[in-house]
Formats: sequence, structure tokens, C-alpha cells
Amino acid sequence: MSRGPRKTIGDKIREKEELIQSLKVRLQSENKELEALKQEKRVKEIEEIAGLLEESGVTIEQARDILEQHIAKESVGEAECA
Repeated sequence: MSRGPRKTIGDKIREKEELIQSLKVRLQSENKELEALKQEKRVKEIEEIAGLLEESGVTIEQARDILEQHIAKESVGEAECA
């Protein structure tokens, strides 16, 4: 049975290049969607933290001080273990 005319190597190359280009476009689109999802997650996490601070009556400055103290304490503890 005949399959029809065989594709030339030039046709095969062109088809692969077209396929690769379309995959690159799709990859860019998927990366944009991924970044949008990551940004959405970040915003929700920030909103949760802001709500927690508001409920507890802690200001941003107080929270920053607490975190800085915690980070400093952690880095001192790691230095002592080394």
C-alpha cells in the first residue's frame, strides 16, 4: 500500500522548526500563567499576615522588630553550632 509522497528532509526540518516555535510560544504562555499564580499566592499570604497583625494589634514596625530579633537570634545559634 502506498502512503503517499515522502516528505523531503527540507520539509521535515521546516515542520520541526514550526513545532519548536509553537512549543516556545506555549512555554512562554505557561510561564506567564505560572508567574500570575505565584503572584496571586503571594498576595493572599500577605493579606493573611496583615489580617493576623491587625487582629493581634501588632504594628508593621513591631512585626519587623520581632522578625529581625528572631533572625538575629537564629544566626547567632547557627554560628555557635558551627
